Amino acid sequence: MALAIQKPQSFIETIVGVPPLKKLRLQATAAAAATKPKVKVEKKLQVLALLDPYLPASSNVTSSSSSSGSGTISLILPVPVAVAVPVTVTGTGTGIGTGTGTATTTSTSAAINGGSNGTCQTRELLEVLVKITDEIVYENVQIAELKEAAAKIHQLYQLQERDSDTSVRVKLLELLSGLGCECSTEEGIIMIIDYFIYLLRKETSQKVLAQGMMCLYRIGQHRRQLVPLAYNTQVAHLAKEQLRSGSTHTQKNAMLVIGRFATCHESERQYVWKLAFYIDSQDSGVRAQALHALLTLGERGAHLPPVLYKRAVEAMKDDYECVRKEALRLVHMLGNRHPDYVINMERQHEDIRMIDAAFSKVCEALCDLSLQIRVLAADLLGSMTHVSSEFLNQTLDKKLMSNLRRKRNAHERGARLVTSGEWSSGKRWADDAPQEHLDARTISLIASGACGALIHGLEDEFLEVRTAAVGSMCKLAMSRPEFAVTSLDFLVDMFNDEIEDVRLKAIYSLTAIARHIVLREDQLEIMLGSLEDYSVDVREGLHLMLGACRVSTQTCLLMVVQKLLDVLAKYPQDRHSTYACMRKIGQKHPHLVMAVTGHLLYVHPFFETPERDVEDPAYLCVLILVFNAAEHLVPIISLLPTATHRHYAYLRDSMPKLVPQLPIDGASSSSTAKRIDDALQAAGSSAEYLQMILNHIGEIFTKTDERVELLKTAQSNLQRLGAIDSDMYGPSNFLETFLSAQIQIEQMQRCASTQRSRVPLKESLAELIRNCLKLQHTFSGLNYGDILQVKQLRLRASALHLVLVVRDRSQSALGPCQMLLQTAGDISAFMRTRTTSTGFVEKPPEMVEEDVKLKLKQAEPDSFTRSLLSKLDAIADPKPGRVFREILPLVQHAPPLSLPPANEKIRRCMANILEPCPLQSQDNVIKVTAGLIAAVPFVAEIDNLLESQKADMRIKIKYPDQHMHTVVPKMTDFKPIMTEQGEHETNVRLRTTILLSHSVWTEASLVEIQLCLAVRPGSELELCKPAKVIFAPKPVRRGI
Repeated sequence: MALAIQKPQSFIETIVGVPPLKKLRLQATAAAAATKPKVKVEKKLQVLALLDPYLPASSNVTSSSSSSGSGTISLILPVPVAVAVPVTVTGTGTGIGTGTGTATTTSTSAAINGGSNGTCQTRELLEVLVKITDEIVYENVQIAELKEAAAKIHQLYQLQERDSDTSVRVKLLELLSGLGCECSTEEGIIMIIDYFIYLLRKETSQKVLAQGMMCLYRIGQHRRQLVPLAYNTQVAHLAKEQLRSGSTHTQKNAMLVIGRFATCHESERQYVWKLAFYIDSQDSGVRAQALHALLTLGERGAHLPPVLYKRAVEAMKDDYECVRKEALRLVHMLGNRHPDYVINMERQHEDIRMIDAAFSKVCEALCDLSLQIRVLAADLLGSMTHVSSEFLNQTLDKKLMSNLRRKRNAHERGARLVTSGEWSSGKRWADDAPQEHLDARTISLIASGACGALIHGLEDEFLEVRTAAVGSMCKLAMSRPEFAVTSLDFLVDMFNDEIEDVRLKAIYSLTAIARHIVLREDQLEIMLGSLEDYSVDVREGLHLMLGACRVSTQTCLLMVVQKLLDVLAKYPQDRHSTYACMRKIGQKHPHLVMAVTGHLLYVHPFFETPERDVEDPAYLCVLILVFNAAEHLVPIISLLPTATHRHYAYLRDSMPKLVPQLPIDGASSSSTAKRIDDALQAAGSSAEYLQMILNHIGEIFTKTDERVELLKTAQSNLQRLGAIDSDMYGPSNFLETFLSAQIQIEQMQRCASTQRSRVPLKESLAELIRNCLKLQHTFSGLNYGDILQVKQLRLRASALHLVLVVRDRSQSALGPCQMLLQTAGDISAFMRTRTTSTGFVEKPPEMVEEDVKLKLKQAEPDSFTRSLLSKLDAIADPKPGRVFREILPLVQHAPPLSLPPANEKIRRCMANILEPCPLQSQDNVIKVTAGLIAAVPFVAEIDNLLESQKADMRIKIKYPDQHMHTVVPKMTDFKPIMTEQGEHETNVRLRTTILLSHSVWTEASLVEIQLCLAVRPGSELELCKPAKVIFAPKPVRRGI
């Protein structure tokens, strides 16, 4: 039983019984656990035992009696000069790594003579090291075992001759670094680094030194936070010494180590100028690595002096792309670090700010021959927000500017003189003299500085550069409203790009800066022309953008509305995004909507017009536009026809998120909404009302009579609260589901209390288990206390399930018993690792410790859980009958489990199926020849979906004959929902195509399509109501 509880189980497979086992031998497992002695801690690095034959006998004498019955011993004799060479000796039994009937000893003559035997020895050892590298697993290694393995590798490294093959030493250093990367204690890291420093100081091979530097860099990447400050300094000094090496490979790796280990307060004094010296190295890799090390130090917070700027600018002219890329990043960093530092420009003979100079240099990189550098330059421009307005505005104009005046070139000046028809008059001294001598180095054949830089990026032949340029223009425009107005025309022009991703980037960028701009009529013509794009993503992006922007005149508003209605008639599947767009337009333009209300609703000043169909999508769009404008300008209501008032009442009930609350007489929904608002006002806020419900539930638990009925009333109050306040839906629904499971457990406890009570149906038990799964898998943001309460509820459900199944005697109890043991093991492991909680993610260590201490004080397992775990642990023979007799008194008299406190961070994963539409699918029959396939578009919006849950999403198709098909959507079909602030973090849209096929039916029938979350094989949790389509497979026509 102890083994059954201690065995780690999957968090998923602890509620519902595991898949049926052919034979479940609980008795044999328990008997074995009772008779066996305490198991020794399993070693994780057993594969390193292959190195034992190559170590001296004084440190290692191994016995192989455990692996063979003859008790043969493998001995290695000490060799003073070289590494021991294994020699096979005939014997009985099995040796270590030498085959059957052999033992390993040392050939002293081979070690002394060397030659071919030494070469074979090195080759054998190298093959063993390669095998160990492929098979070794570093997970969950104990510190004692890690020390032993590190000492073994260190000792074997020292036995290697310095003039032998370096591959063995390289492999040994790689194994040692693997131990360091996986070590989780400061003591182990210090030991590994000490070994590296000791070995590398005595090493002479450049190949081994380069590998050693790379190994130290890997340790710094994974475990630098565990390295003490003194050891950081030692490692950095060791790398600094290796900079004098003649090997460029060693120099590059040493620079990596300096960038990772050098402390910030020592960087400028010792390392920055040392690294800057190697910017002029003859090797391009060393130059690039020196710049990269400076960047790494700067990113870690070290001070980079501004005088490095000129060195970085010179490096931008390098012939090698890798050097220019790192130099460009360094120029960008220095410009942002020292924006107001004044530097002297030799060519212009003037002083400018460093951010302006760096901005010009990054703009010049947009004309680089390398695609990667152009993409990087276009991307870096967006983060240089401190640049002066003169330089920023110059990026949108290709004309050369001098003191904000256009600079004419020689051809234009000559043409002006010719067209004037004048000869040299002599009034101007030397006006016809020849041009002065020009220095070739001062002439640039491309646009200099920032002139037209962003235009060059927008016109680049590669989409990566254009996309990055659009993104940078958006970032700069968000911080500079005047630049947003200037760049509007260029962003609008990008709507006509041939690549869909570039068009989408331009649309989302314009949406982000919409608060700074007002659209003109000529700009709207280009935007509205893109509304007929074949891509649904582009159309929905334009709907979002038009809803975020403002227009200037009534004509512009009518253009937008009319175009949206025309496109809606062409693409009726866009109605949801069109409705949302009309809602935003009405909210932002109430005065313009008031001026065109009569035109949009076809209101005649003298005659009464016929009532329009409220189901017409075009009419719905106009009503949504007018009603949302009336929310901000109430006089619009007086312009509405009488029939519109009745339509408002209908839309307010059917589309409450799109139609706001208005003071219109005769609206049936107004009284209901008023009662809801009054209830919230009386409670003060939704959080206070939720706390009031929880206090009431706590009082109910103290009563014995009519407890279930009162709890059901509280459950309905929680449901209503979630319907009223969308922000409180997650916490209220979590508590409602928890309370529902608690009510089910209390009702089933009555069945288990007396012998004559009728055993509940299997459906009731399945519903209880489904509620437990729902609490476990569909809610996010749970803290430690919430998870503990859910696990305790699952434990109660498992114990109750076993009791009821044994009482029923109509089905096997092995599955429920195994499920109870797994659940007990899961909650025991969870309580041992108390710091594990979803609420502690992405917090500083100090806050995490405080939160853990607070949760441990507040959340403790109740008496039922402790008693049940102790009884299960004491059972030596966990048969279902024995377990049933032990836990029956506990289950019968178990007190109710208290509800967890309200947690406003809880969110529930939900889905809403948009296509196929529930309203229109009843009218459209999908007809297909029997046996063939009909493709049905499927669109759904999923709220609060975690990244780890995407792989568990399923589309369940249920046919009328109860056959069900499950479809796994592709990961590329999930796309984040875009908002005016950018991509939503947890809300995604699933857009795919599902395939329907069946044999011949006599008549059309409904097929249900539903989104589910697969938590385990055979168990899916529904996330929404099913969408129903009418499907009619027809027989094959013969004789055609």
